[in-house]
Amino acid sequence: MAYGELGSETLKWAAQNVFGLKPESIPARIVITPLKVEDFFEGFQVAITREGLIFDKVGNSFLVSKGNKQVLFSEGGMGASNFADSSYVLCHCRSVEEIIFVGTGGGIGEHVKSADINMPPSCIRLDKVLEIFLPPEAPANADRQLERELKGEIRKTVGKLGVKVHSGVHATVPFFLSETKLLLTNLQKQGVLSVDMELSVLYALANHYNKKAVGIIRIGDLPIKGLPAWKSRSSKLRLKREVHVKILYGIINYFFG
Repeated sequence: MAYGELGSETLKWAAQNVFGLKPESIPARIVITPLKVEDFFEGFQVAITREGLIFDKVGNSFLVSKGNKQVLFSEGGMGASNFADSSYVLCHCRSVEEIIFVGTGGGIGEHVKSADINMPPSCIRLDKVLEIFLPPEAPANADRQLERELKGEIRKTVGKLGVKVHSGVHATVPFFLSETKLLLTNLQKQGVLSVDMELSVLYALANHYNKKAVGIIRIGDLPIKGLPAWKSRSSKLRLKREVHVKILYGIINYFFG
């Protein structure tokens, strides 16, 4: 059995193992985050219930529904390698049409502040994970229509918080300690606004398999400006929590509003 081929039986095993559902039961719309859903979206279950939505826990995921609409909120795993596995499985499920990534990243754009949001139209692929499968020049782009529609909802929900919603190039690196000052400065000169360790993997696979994808990156640390990850957790902590909640409501409005 070659796991990478994802034949019917292997895909069934992989989907149930990663998402808690059979491939044919995975809905068309997915929200995926590197962290556990409830850890990323503070008060997730409370917010979902408050909006009159029904949710079922399936594995590490939540199947959220209202009427005949369903969305799967799922954990994708931290780091490019783990996230590649989750994205690869999703892209092989015929039912899946839209995948929204929600994560955190370092802000390196000159006008990007901690707690801002970047919704990248494209990614620079430095992750290295997919090179055995996709050539380095394979595109890693968001679906522009999905990006425009979702950005409108996100701007509505975070508007009063005073944070900006950017739309600039993003880069995905292979591991945390690869973020040297030289690398980040060079990326900044290329117009890159943010970096993480997952998003370009999803964009590249989604482009290859004709799935719609878009990313929402909430800015945490500012490595070039001197706000490292271990300090960013306390800097603007309350504001960042509010941004996470507002992102969740923006997604809910997009899907169910």
